[in-house]
Amino acid sequence: MTSDAPRIEPDDEQMLDEQTDERAPLADAADDSTALRRARRRSGWLAIGLAAVAIVLSVSLVLDPVQPWFQPFDDWWLDVVTSYRSAPLTSFATALDHAGSTFMTVPIRILALTVLVLRRRWTQTAAFVGAVLLSELCIGPLKALVDRPRPVDAIVTTTAASFPSGHAVAAAVTAFGLVIAFLPRGRRRLHWVIGASVIAGCMAWARTYLGAHWATDTIAGVCIGVGLAVGVDVAFETFRTRVAEDDGEYDEESVDAD
Repeated sequence: MTSDAPRIEPDDEQMLDEQTDERAPLADAADDSTALRRARRRSGWLAIGLAAVAIVLSVSLVLDPVQPWFQPFDDWWLDVVTSYRSAPLTSFATALDHAGSTFMTVPIRILALTVLVLRRRWTQTAAFVGAVLLSELCIGPLKALVDRPRPVDAIVTTTAASFPSGHAVAAAVTAFGLVIAFLPRGRRRLHWVIGASVIAGCMAWARTYLGAHWATDTIAGVCIGVGLAVGVDVAFETFRTRVAEDDGEYDEESVDAD
């Protein structure tokens, strides 16, 4: 008697969840299937797309930092978020403002890095450190290059230029970097990616609600943070796979060339 149930190929199973070493569960890949390579390529294209958005916004502001083509949208959004200010929302936004400061993000990053090193997750450690360092190196030069004026009448203290939002960059790269570093690719990661997106979105909202940034400042910040977290991870994972192939760790017949 034969079953009508569809046969699931190994690659189909691995498309759902990355296979990991149960003795070392913190995102230590024990295999790199064809399906996971496809997923990594899609992640690479996502990172490129996010980088393209940030580049377009940056170039537009370099050409006209006061009245870029998207300034009407920024003006509209600022009017919207400031029109419903209230004491509870202001307290919430202020709390997010403090949470996105270096006094909060640096200890979280150091703790994560310590755990990764103790677990000997060298690929994830390198990707996490690389994404964080590159994000921090982007903020200062971009602010100086664009030199965009901030919105007037902010209800929090601000320094330096407006573009990009350093809080948005830090929140996005930290949240997505932690998810990528500690969770294997697949369904289990999806819920946490949604959570990281909510964190990045709330930080972007808070900075505009407080009048500290224009909307496009935060959009660029999120694109930079997420793009680097995803892109640097793809680069290191690709490098690791190629090194493993050169060392003969993967059977060439088990992975098609696509």
